[in-house]
Amino acid sequence: MKTSLFLSAVFILALFTFTTGTLAQDWKNTNPGMNNVIVDTTLLRAIVVTIEPGQKSDAHTHPANFFYALTDGKLLVHYTDGGEETYDLKAGDAGYGDPERPHVTENVGEQTVKFLLVELKEHPYMK
Repeated sequence: MKTSLFLSAVFILALFTFTTGTLAQDWKNTNPGMNNVIVDTTLLRAIVVTIEPGQKSDAHTHPANFFYALTDGKLLVHYTDGGEETYDLKAGDAGYGDPERPHVTENVGEQTVKFLLVELKEHPYMK
Protein backbone atom coordinates (compact mmCIF):
# COMPACT_ATOMS: atom_id res chain seq x y z
CA MET A 1 0.00 0.00 0.00
CA LYS A 2 2.76 2.46 0.97
CA THR A 3 4.73 1.55 -2.17
CA SER A 4 1.80 2.20 -4.51
CA LEU A 5 1.01 5.49 -2.75
CA PHE A 6 4.66 6.52 -3.05
CA LEU A 7 4.77 5.57 -6.76
CA SER A 8 1.56 7.50 -7.39
CA ALA A 9 3.02 10.58 -5.71
CA VAL A 10 6.22 10.30 -7.77
CA PHE A 11 4.20 9.92 -11.00
CA ILE A 12 2.05 12.97 -10.23
CA LEU A 13 5.11 15.05 -9.33
CA ALA A 14 6.89 13.98 -12.54
CA LEU A 15 3.80 14.72 -14.62
CA PHE A 16 3.46 18.18 -13.04
CA THR A 17 7.14 18.96 -13.56
CA PHE A 18 7.10 17.84 -17.21
CA THR A 19 3.85 19.67 -17.99
CA THR A 20 4.85 23.00 -16.45
CA GLY A 21 8.24 22.91 -18.15
CA THR A 22 6.67 22.17 -21.51
CA LEU A 23 3.96 24.81 -21.22
CA ALA A 24 6.33 27.48 -20.00
CA GLN A 25 7.65 28.02 -23.52
CA ASP A 26 4.49 27.32 -25.52
CA TRP A 27 3.70 30.28 -27.82
CA LYS A 28 0.01 30.20 -26.97
CA ASN A 29 0.67 30.44 -23.22
CA THR A 30 3.63 32.82 -23.14
CA ASN A 31 2.21 35.38 -25.60
CA PRO A 32 -1.60 35.35 -25.30
CA GLY A 33 -2.00 38.98 -26.43
CA MET A 34 -0.31 38.29 -29.77
CA ASN A 35 -2.30 35.29 -30.89
CA ASN A 36 -5.82 34.28 -31.74
CA VAL A 37 -6.19 30.50 -31.71
CA ILE A 38 -8.67 29.53 -34.42
CA VAL A 39 -8.23 25.73 -34.35
CA ASP A 40 -6.78 23.60 -31.54
CA THR A 41 -6.93 19.80 -31.84
CA THR A 42 -4.79 16.92 -30.62
CA LEU A 43 -2.86 17.06 -33.92
CA LEU A 44 -2.44 20.76 -34.69
CA ARG A 45 -3.02 24.32 -33.58
CA ALA A 46 -3.77 27.17 -36.03
CA ILE A 47 -3.09 30.68 -34.74
CA VAL A 48 -3.49 34.11 -36.32
CA VAL A 49 -0.47 35.97 -34.94
CA THR A 50 -0.48 39.78 -34.71
CA ILE A 51 2.68 41.66 -33.69
CA GLU A 52 2.57 45.45 -33.46
CA PRO A 53 5.59 47.63 -34.44
CA GLY A 54 8.19 47.49 -31.67
CA GLN A 55 6.40 44.66 -29.88
CA LYS A 56 8.49 41.75 -28.63
CA SER A 57 7.30 38.30 -27.59
CA ASP A 58 8.37 36.42 -24.49
CA ALA A 59 10.77 33.51 -25.06
CA HIS A 60 9.02 30.47 -26.54
CA THR A 61 9.46 27.43 -28.80
CA HIS A 62 7.39 25.94 -31.62
CA PRO A 63 6.77 22.40 -32.78
CA ALA A 64 7.16 21.80 -36.52
CA ASN A 65 5.04 24.43 -38.23
CA PHE A 66 3.76 26.07 -41.37
CA PHE A 67 3.28 29.85 -41.75
CA TYR A 68 1.43 32.05 -44.21
CA ALA A 69 2.05 35.84 -44.14
CA LEU A 70 -1.16 37.87 -44.20
CA THR A 71 0.64 41.24 -44.32
CA ASP A 72 4.05 42.65 -45.23
CA GLY A 73 6.44 43.22 -42.36
CA LYS A 74 9.86 42.75 -40.83
CA LEU A 75 10.60 40.44 -37.91
CA LEU A 76 13.81 39.90 -35.99
CA VAL A 77 14.10 36.56 -34.17
CA HIS A 78 16.52 36.51 -31.21
CA TYR A 79 17.48 32.95 -30.23
CA THR A 80 18.26 32.46 -26.55
CA ASP A 81 21.53 30.75 -27.52
CA GLY A 82 22.73 34.00 -29.13
CA GLY A 83 21.76 33.66 -32.80
CA GLU A 84 19.52 36.05 -34.75
CA GLU A 85 17.54 35.88 -37.99
CA THR A 86 15.69 38.64 -39.86
CA TYR A 87 12.57 37.93 -41.91
CA ASP A 88 11.29 40.43 -44.49
CA LEU A 89 7.79 39.12 -45.08
CA LYS A 90 5.51 39.90 -48.00
CA ALA A 91 1.80 39.08 -47.87
CA GLY A 92 1.42 35.62 -49.39
CA ASP A 93 4.85 34.34 -48.30
CA ALA A 94 4.66 30.83 -46.92
CA GLY A 95 7.05 28.34 -45.43
CA TYR A 96 7.61 25.30 -43.26
CA GLY A 97 9.81 25.14 -40.18
CA ASP A 98 11.20 22.27 -38.15
CA PRO A 99 10.68 22.43 -34.38
CA GLU A 100 12.19 25.72 -33.25
CA ARG A 101 14.52 26.28 -30.30
CA PRO A 102 13.76 28.97 -27.68
CA HIS A 103 13.57 32.47 -29.15
CA VAL A 104 12.02 35.93 -28.87
CA THR A 105 10.28 37.47 -31.90
CA GLU A 106 10.34 41.25 -32.40
CA ASN A 107 8.54 43.39 -34.97
CA VAL A 108 11.31 45.74 -36.13
CA GLY A 109 9.24 47.18 -38.97
CA GLU A 110 6.90 50.16 -39.13
CA GLN A 111 3.65 48.25 -39.62
CA THR A 112 1.70 45.55 -37.85
CA VAL A 113 2.71 42.03 -38.90
CA LYS A 114 0.00 39.40 -39.18
CA PHE A 115 0.46 35.76 -40.19
CA LEU A 116 -1.20 32.37 -39.88
CA LEU A 117 0.87 29.87 -37.91
CA VAL A 118 -0.07 26.18 -37.99
CA GLU A 119 1.80 24.13 -35.39
CA LEU A 120 2.06 20.34 -35.75
CA LYS A 121 1.80 19.06 -32.17
CA GLU A 122 3.20 15.60 -32.95
CA HIS A 123 6.59 17.14 -33.76
CA PRO A 124 7.53 19.26 -30.71
CA TYR A 125 10.79 21.04 -29.97
CA MET A 126 13.12 18.68 -28.08
CA LYS A 127 16.23 19.86 -26.25
